[in-house]
Amino acid sequence: MNHLLLSENQKKRLERPLWLLVCFAMFTFWQMGFIYYFLEPSSAMDGKIPIPINIDYGTLLTAVCYILSILIMIFLPKIIVWTQRIATGVALVSAIGFFLPLPEDALRFNIYLQIFCCCLMIGFETFLIVNYFSEKSSIKYLTFGYGVSVFFIALVQNEIVSIPFSTFRFTMVVALVLLLSFFLRMPTGKEHQPGYVKKSDGLIAPKKLIWGVVLLAFIIALMGVSVPAIAGKIEHGVSIIYLVTALSCFAMYFLYKKANIHPFRLMPLLIGLCGLGFLMMLVTVYIPALTYVACVLIGFGMAACMLAPLYGVPIMKSYPSRYIAPAIIGLAITAVLIHAVIAEMFLGVPTALYVVYAVIMGVLVFVYMQLEPILLFTLRRRIADSTVSVAEDTKEEAPAPEVTAADKMSEIPAVDTEDPFSVLTAREKEVAELICLGYSNSDIAKILFITEHTVKDHTKKIYPKMGVHSRMELATLINKQKEAN
Repeated sequence: MNHLLLSENQKKRLERPLWLLVCFAMFTFWQMGFIYYFLEPSSAMDGKIPIPINIDYGTLLTAVCYILSILIMIFLPKIIVWTQRIATGVALVSAIGFFLPLPEDALRFNIYLQIFCCCLMIGFETFLIVNYFSEKSSIKYLTFGYGVSVFFIALVQNEIVSIPFSTFRFTMVVALVLLLSFFLRMPTGKEHQPGYVKKSDGLIAPKKLIWGVVLLAFIIALMGVSVPAIAGKIEHGVSIIYLVTALSCFAMYFLYKKANIHPFRLMPLLIGLCGLGFLMMLVTVYIPALTYVACVLIGFGMAACMLAPLYGVPIMKSYPSRYIAPAIIGLAITAVLIHAVIAEMFLGVPTALYVVYAVIMGVLVFVYMQLEPILLFTLRRRIADSTVSVAEDTKEEAPAPEVTAADKMSEIPAVDTEDPFSVLTAREKEVAELICLGYSNSDIAKILFITEHTVKDHTKKIYPKMGVHSRMELATLINKQKEAN
């Protein structure tokens, strides 16, 4: 079962070489390095303390940029690559301006300009991963690429080595040159831009996958805000956490490259270690020497946060909506606001806050374990190049109505040719595949032009044949069989 829109989108996805993905990852270094060097109260810029900007204005500008980026992703997605080229070029010119003896007003404007360009492009990073990159390129970027950039972020904390502003501004220029070189190599033609689903396409959304990813992305964003908040209160905490994050990203890359272990498989371990780190922070009240051990454990959770954009790829593969990337960024903004409320509620009671963070990690592991089989199954399926009709199992039921050209557009991609469903009939295979993709019984009935009662009858036959008792067990079993092949 295939859909022309999905097969065309899959063919457009780009494989990027590792060195170019590292260039793209310099965005993270530029973004976080800039924040830590310019917006921290203790920052020094050619001896100027404090930096001549209003933090409240910077926060307002950040919020405006987030909203603007979301609107562009929704209504003007075709101009995003060009927008990134222009914004990076402007930021590069601005960075060069820091080499000049600027008066205070010009210096203030230059810093605000950096904030504007940086925050405007945050959402576009996720957009490119979700819409343009192949799965392999996405994983390489979010593991090895992030590992490089996060390592550099750890360095600019001035705790491992001393980095004066004169050196930092040079590294910022180099990072922006590398970033611009990446965007100049990104295609801008219509032939490379993904198509988005319309009502007339007849595609049905896998609701469990979509809502599961929405919840997962929100909790991960909440964790991504919590980790730096804890680290910032501990001496050397930021450096330790980012170094552990960098090493974790490199480890995920090499496990994926050498042992074919998907980063999603490591998520429960990383999140679990992070939750243990928050619990250990409680112990540090009595044993302060364990503080850095807790920071190391929490750093693994930050590595899990780096994978957040990858969760949009399975949805795009099943239901290519223009709202996927904007939703991920919108959830990140919401998480920041909610975290601010939580932090205010437990102000002065850090032990209670650590418990809240640990509970969030526990909820995250539970939600992820429910969703992981669907995520992996969706990513592993292969999308064919042509549109074919739904195969009917005449032994099980009467043939469905004749499939018209319009009906073909409502079909979904097939899975890999290695058939783990060999014990099932043709119709049972279709039902089992749709179950593993996160479709409800009612949606499966619509896709296959059968009744919901018939779907339930097929499900009752599928489970004993496959030796499982639930949808989650079925998807988990199929994933294991695919890994074995």
